[in-house]
Amino acid sequence: FFANREDCETLSIDCVYTLRFHHQQQQEQPSFSMSLLLSDIDDEIDEEKDDYQSVTDDKTSHAGSVSDHSSEEEQMRIAQRETKAVLGLRVLVILVLLLAAVGVSLAVYFITSKAETAEYEAQFTGVADKVLSSFENIVGQKMGAIGSFCLGITSFAVSQSEDWPFVTLADFEQRSASARTLSNALHMSLLPLVTDKERSQWEAYSVQNLEWYLEGRAYQEELAANGFSRRRAMVENTTEKELSFDSGIGNRIYQFTPYFDTIVDPGPGPYTPVWQSSPVTFLDSINMNLIEFPGERAALEKVFETGEILFGGLDTNDPGDVNSDNLSTAWLAGLLSTFEGRPVEYKGDPITNAFFPIFDKTEGEDREVMAIMKIDFNWASYFENILPDNSRGVVLVLENCEGAFTYEINGAAVDLVGIGDQHDRKFTSDGRFGSFKDVLTVQDGSRQGMPLNQVCPINIHVYPSQAFYDEHNSDLPLIITISVGLIFVFTSIMFIIYDRLVERRQRLVMHRAKQTTDIVSSLFPANVRDRLIGAGDHLSPNHRLATFLKGGKVESISDVQQIADLFPYTTVCFADIAGFTAWSSTREPAHVFALLQTVYQAFDIIAKKRRVFKVETIGDSYVAVTGLPEPQETHAVIMARFAWECMEKMSEVTKRLEVTLGPDTADLSMRIGIHSGPVTAGVLRGERARFQLFGDTVNTASRMESTGERNKIQVSNTTAKLLEIAGKTHWIQKRDDSIVAKGKGVLNTYWVSLKEPTGTDGSSDQSTDVSSSMNRPTGKSKQNRLIEWVVELMQDRIKTIVAQRNSGGMQKPRSSVSVGDLSGKSHHGKTPLDDFAEVIKMPKFDYKVAKNTQASSSVVIPAIVVSQLRELVTSIASMYHDNPFHNFEHACHVTMAVDKFLRRIVAPDLDVDQLRNGKKSRGELASHLHDYTHGINSDPISLLAIVFSALIHDVDHRGVSNAQLVKEEERMGLLYNNTSVAEQNSLDVSWQLLMSENFGDLRAFIFGNEKSTFQRFRQVVVNVVLATDIFDKELNNLRKNRWNMAFGEQAAGEDENDLKATIVIEHIIQASDVSHTMQHWHIYRKWNACLFKEMYLAYKSGRTDKDPCENWYEGEKGFFDFYIIPLAKKLKDCNVFGVSSDECLNYAIQNRAEWEVRGEAAVQEMMEEFAQLDTANSRPVLVDEEPATDDDVEEFLDDDSKGEAVDVTSN
Repeated sequence: FFANREDCETLSIDCVYTLRFHHQQQQEQPSFSMSLLLSDIDDEIDEEKDDYQSVTDDKTSHAGSVSDHSSEEEQMRIAQRETKAVLGLRVLVILVLLLAAVGVSLAVYFITSKAETAEYEAQFTGVADKVLSSFENIVGQKMGAIGSFCLGITSFAVSQSEDWPFVTLADFEQRSASARTLSNALHMSLLPLVTDKERSQWEAYSVQNLEWYLEGRAYQEELAANGFSRRRAMVENTTEKELSFDSGIGNRIYQFTPYFDTIVDPGPGPYTPVWQSSPVTFLDSINMNLIEFPGERAALEKVFETGEILFGGLDTNDPGDVNSDNLSTAWLAGLLSTFEGRPVEYKGDPITNAFFPIFDKTEGEDREVMAIMKIDFNWASYFENILPDNSRGVVLVLENCEGAFTYEINGAAVDLVGIGDQHDRKFTSDGRFGSFKDVLTVQDGSRQGMPLNQVCPINIHVYPSQAFYDEHNSDLPLIITISVGLIFVFTSIMFIIYDRLVERRQRLVMHRAKQTTDIVSSLFPANVRDRLIGAGDHLSPNHRLATFLKGGKVESISDVQQIADLFPYTTVCFADIAGFTAWSSTREPAHVFALLQTVYQAFDIIAKKRRVFKVETIGDSYVAVTGLPEPQETHAVIMARFAWECMEKMSEVTKRLEVTLGPDTADLSMRIGIHSGPVTAGVLRGERARFQLFGDTVNTASRMESTGERNKIQVSNTTAKLLEIAGKTHWIQKRDDSIVAKGKGVLNTYWVSLKEPTGTDGSSDQSTDVSSSMNRPTGKSKQNRLIEWVVELMQDRIKTIVAQRNSGGMQKPRSSVSVGDLSGKSHHGKTPLDDFAEVIKMPKFDYKVAKNTQASSSVVIPAIVVSQLRELVTSIASMYHDNPFHNFEHACHVTMAVDKFLRRIVAPDLDVDQLRNGKKSRGELASHLHDYTHGINSDPISLLAIVFSALIHDVDHRGVSNAQLVKEEERMGLLYNNTSVAEQNSLDVSWQLLMSENFGDLRAFIFGNEKSTFQRFRQVVVNVVLATDIFDKELNNLRKNRWNMAFGEQAAGEDENDLKATIVIEHIIQASDVSHTMQHWHIYRKWNACLFKEMYLAYKSGRTDKDPCENWYEGEKGFFDFYIIPLAKKLKDCNVFGVSSDECLNYAIQNRAEWEVRGEAAVQEMMEEFAQLDTANSRPVLVDEEPATDDDVEEFLDDDSKGEAVDVTSN
């Protein structure tokens, strides 16, 4: 037999069937061991058949696709051949057009470029001529004005018969102002030549003729342009008794020491005292002997000797204003301010002194120099306002024998570039040159004029800059050339574009057709898809599903044959997630869809492998069928295997998802029903066509599911017989009781359980049910998953804190927060209640931080921090006693509710269009959320504190009320003043754990070195945990008063927003602590039973005198009426929870109504369930005891939960 089997393995599937037939003929009554072995062989045969059939289908499909593909390729080759022929002609035309475009474009480029270059040269020539003309006018006109003024002084002295040096020009300020304006001179000073004999007479004369000085000084002080009053005292600094400035000028001819002190000039002369000056400044040191001033003697002696005009050097000083400590800088800034008529700064550009001789007579070769007119002028002023505003980037280099300076002229402005010749060397050849060296005489109105000294002539060079060149050499030639070329190219490209558009359209049509085919393939079986897509009236009646998806026009229903067929041999499966409705009531919508998508995607993979057709998903129900669209001989076996694998996969997926989706996820399981028989399958037309199954088989399969049990596969008698025929008798087990199915009456059904042998000795059945792998997880493994879920949840909150800190909202961490300074432990009589705050101060909104806060997903938490966080959560879990209600699992349930509330308050109703169109920036959105949530959303520290509080709020709970705890633990009662004892104890125990040295890195990573941040965390934790004590009258009255202040008619003052934030935070934990009352009925019943059990155990063990059985029913109604429903309404009044508040209120009202109808029966069931508990071994506080699990609750909820629900709302 085995040899035959091995031979057959290398052959076809038919050989295997022959083998099975041969075996059945010769082994009519096999032994049990052989039957078990053969059943395994049959399983393999079915698997091989399935694989063979899949390969055959794939090959057939592939052959058809290859044929279609070959036809498409042939058509493409023909099309490409024709296209190439046309394309050849098009290419030729395009080449001709391109050659013409190139030729015309080059011609246009050279013509326009040459014209632009000529225009650039003409523009620069015109600009340079203006600059050079202005330079030449300095000597011709500007200096001529000074010469005429000097000649006027000579004429005045002659006409008045005044002898030099005793000459004072009348109206000097007015006359000199005109000369200064014409010459652009900044300052003018008259320097008469005084001999030693004339000194005493001159000193008396100068003091007696001060009218001109006083008038000029008053005028300048009125302008306040040069800091006259402040600086004058510095100039008049003297220690000599003979020298006095009482009259405003020095009464003696004096000079400056190297330290700028004034001393009487010791002589012996001759002297050149400063006399009449314009404008009068603080450095116009009248009677100061200028010839003794550093650097002035050589020039003055040269002018006295030759009688020629002499230009000084290009002198500079430090930049500054009139307040500069450098007197020369301050003096020049004052002169420039007077010249401009407004306060300006001296920029450090060159200033030149010019010395003009004043003769004793107007003409004659024998005239002598009697005085000198010294002027100061700024070179930049001669080149301002000479060019139009559009002439920019003209470089001017000013030089003499001593050095050079570079200016840049931009329209009317002249800016100093720097010392030296700094023009762009590539424009050297374009430069223009100007000089004073050819000017011999300055015309002063006399016939002789004034000779000009040319020992060190001043020259200028004018160059264009790159900016000037760019302004007059644009890209216009290139643009014109490109434009001309584009005109030609455009026509050529149009041919190509048209061709490409047609080709692209064809590709798009093919792509859309493929997408449509893919979508249809996912919705319909393969043959239905082909019939929908491949239209044709030539198809047989058995293929009427062929025309729908072809897209053909349908005039009316009567014009089209319906797409529907009868499939006589099928097996239909209905799979439903048991407990899903209750589970989803505690979750965010995103979590619900994450579960369904993960589970059903896994089922889809199994269905594809098993060649099971997925019909649809309805809510949490998964509908599948075998035996269509292609007949399958073993359709019942295939479906049984599929259902079994789905149950195994469900167990695997839910355990894995519990880490991310939270408590009770791993408790979800499948309830599957299967029935075999004929079905009618077809396409329902409409806006959304759907492939549907119809018939009694579908209804019966649905009844199999609805009357089934968790983690079990219930099959009908029909399906069971098919499994027996297929040799799978060992899979099925008859159900002990019969079921009553709607429309079917009483039915006998079977459980299907795939079993695999673990060993055989030929005499006994050594088999194990694989379903054991899907049993409910142990408490320890479940607790580990809950711990991992909490760790993941807190990591998300911590990442948000770090992300905000990295954006500048908090200080970066440096080391662990001090254990001693911030421990917050109860010591020296201080308790957590002492830290309770009526108002928690929330941080102010920081727009910049909110705008720049990075995504929390980009934050990486160090491994050591994650390890300490996991250790912290594990330690917290270990500090919970195994109470039926106040245990770690319930703390996780509360934490999950808190997280749900927090996620809801950060998603208020916003203008969706504005967000979608980007009209609200991140900062604006954050500001909106900050105001909406009273600042809670903007403070990740507070959000983490609320989650942490939910986790620890019942740590070390002893399973009794505070009143009983005070009796049992007198020292604890005294420590906490008999107030909120359990809550304060939970705070102290948890806080001491958090502040231990084991979690230093964790604290440093979360809080950094910001003490105020840590203190706010502590404050929120204290307030939140204490808020869970809802039976303390004093605290309740305080909360009521604060509620009225914040949300009532009373005004809360400037702390209103913080007060509202505090109340919202406390209501979050209060609602979460009793969240089971505002969730699905099954969730409420589960935790209600746990609480009843805990109180019942306390009563039975003598720890409390009150029997919960006596008033549990009425007490729950009162609890709903006076706490739960008002609390739900307050959540709505807070106006920050959106639809969550409506959800809580609706569930609370529904559960209240349900309890009123079914509560008494529920209490009776709980009494019967827990009455048998051994009170001697029931010490929920001190002894490890298994908490009530979902199975414990469901044992007495099964009948209740399967009954008809009370309809308390319209839906």
